[in-house]
Amino acid sequence: MKTKRIILSALKSLGKNKLRSFLMMIGIIIGIIALTIIVSVGFGAKGLVMERVNKFGTESLMVFAGGGVQLSQMNANQGSTTLKAEDAEYLEREISEIDGVAPFSRKGNSELKYFEKSHSSAVFGITPAYAMIWNWDVTEGDFITDEDMNTLNRVCLIGPTVQKELFGDTYPIGEQIRIGNIQFEVKGILEAKGTSPGGGDMDNRIMIPLTTFMRRVANIDYLSGVKVLLHNPKDIDVTVDKISQILRERHSLAEGVPNDFTVITPTEVTKMAEKVSGTFNIFLALLAGLSLITGGFVITNIMTISVNERKKEIGLRKAVGASSKKIVAQFLVEALAVTISGGIIGIVLGGAGAIILGIVMQMPVSVSWESILVGVVSSSAVGIFAGIQPAKKAARLNPIEALK
Repeated sequence: MKTKRIILSALKSLGKNKLRSFLMMIGIIIGIIALTIIVSVGFGAKGLVMERVNKFGTESLMVFAGGGVQLSQMNANQGSTTLKAEDAEYLEREISEIDGVAPFSRKGNSELKYFEKSHSSAVFGITPAYAMIWNWDVTEGDFITDEDMNTLNRVCLIGPTVQKELFGDTYPIGEQIRIGNIQFEVKGILEAKGTSPGGGDMDNRIMIPLTTFMRRVANIDYLSGVKVLLHNPKDIDVTVDKISQILRERHSLAEGVPNDFTVITPTEVTKMAEKVSGTFNIFLALLAGLSLITGGFVITNIMTISVNERKKEIGLRKAVGASSKKIVAQFLVEALAVTISGGIIGIVLGGAGAIILGIVMQMPVSVSWESILVGVVSSSAVGIFAGIQPAKKAARLNPIEALK
């Protein structure tokens, strides 16, 4: 029996039993749909990680107040009061690898009011350097200036989320809002930035002059953190060592005493973000794997039943000269045809499902050739493994017994 005839016989047999073939496909289709969605979400998550790293800046460092700050705590108040504005100025002056610094202080969940409307937002005290170092300017109005800093002006920049919640369709520039019990004039609208490296809404922020924040809003003399911009990304490791040495000396930390600050690099942001998305992807991959394994068992069981029902056909073919290898080949082709067909259907439905999921859940997905390749290879592998045992059983049949 030639290869072409083996394939045609396998397809003809599947065509005679459409319901049985469809039932074998179901498990594979479901498994490949799940796998395609997972791979697409995984690649989308990878893209999101890189997007967050790019937002952070590959040539940037972050110095946070407090030791052992994690990604999820990057926007939180750490309780340490030792990081000062003078530290930021000293680092910029003494470390030649540094191109600029943007010190800031933060207060979370502050109440904002505009007439009868209210909203909760994080308030940041910043300097004019923030725009350049964070690559974050205003779309309308003006950014904070040195004059605002020197005169402790009560002006603010609002993010798109704050604008939507407080003003709706009203033009906000020049309007007065209250942050706590202090009145501020809206000076500018910040560019939309989306999700932060830590997973927060960067558009739900209000920014005011750092001096105003320290003396009029929070009544503090310390910073939450400093973003450091480097001349060359290759100098990250050297700069981290210099920053650590200088801050330990300025904070009078004896040998063996833990740092009261944390330096975060782009590499650490990447690792932390990948860890968060990786845990989710592993869980989904296990579910997809179970679906495929279940589909494989269904194919094995149905094909075993098919072998029992087709004993006469198998016996006749062996009686007229078909070898055991050709019998095995025919059943493997049947299993492969079912799984590959199911795989193609699963890939199409999974790709569409991934796109719909991305739109509905507003999460990143990336349907790529890698997800298609994974689907085809996985379905083929399941088909081969699921078809081996029934094929061997068919090949072992005694033609005389089978024809009785």
